[in-house]
Amino acid sequence: MKRSPYDHCIENHENATLFTTHQILESWIQTAKQVLKRIASRIDAEIFETAASDCYLMERIWKLLAEIEDLHLLMDPDDFLHLKSQLLIKPVNETEAFCFRSKGLVEITKMSKELKHKVPFILGVEVDPKGGPRIQEAAMRLYSEKQESNKVFLVQALQAIEGALKRFFYGYKQVLVVVMGSLEAKGNRVVAGSGSGSVDSLSQVFLEPTYFPSLDAAKTYLGEIWNHELGGSGLARWKK
Repeated sequence: MKRSPYDHCIENHENATLFTTHQILESWIQTAKQVLKRIASRIDAEIFETAASDCYLMERIWKLLAEIEDLHLLMDPDDFLHLKSQLLIKPVNETEAFCFRSKGLVEITKMSKELKHKVPFILGVEVDPKGGPRIQEAAMRLYSEKQESNKVFLVQALQAIEGALKRFFYGYKQVLVVVMGSLEAKGNRVVAGSGSGSVDSLSQVFLEPTYFPSLDAAKTYLGEIWNHELGGSGLARWKK
């Protein structure tokens, strides 16, 4: 671990803790980049079972990043806020949260979201240019026929990454509230005092719709079939 470049000019014992925490965080972010690249390449090579294992590894990394952020809770509040002022720690702009200062975090968030574009290839279909339910129907066949378990595990793992990503940003917002106060957690001081319709940058991440709407719709429809049809007869009719 490197020492903070500000050790010689800032007398605050939380400086070393903060700098070390951020080094650990950025190290795992760099690891996450490589895992995400490996997931994409293995999907392209149709190595679906191994890609699924990598997806669950990526899910665990998102959870680990959240645990690293939790280390901020161990800092003395007064010393940390003093250090924040000494280091002039500010968001990129008034509408963004502090975590978006990390270009690496922004990048792995984008890479995680972009895995949604791999779903049609995994299911062996093309996106319907007219917006039809082609992908949803392919997902329903995949789930119901149970012939390609490696693909089932993979699409489940992709959704697991989404869940872990959104939990990270939700948890990060709670950490900000505890460490800096609820006003800072809003990311925008104007938003903090505005109407309920305004959403801060962190909330936008964990409240946005699912990245995999076709998989979501397929599960919803299959659930309705099992709930309302007798003995699976409705499912049999759908297969025909």
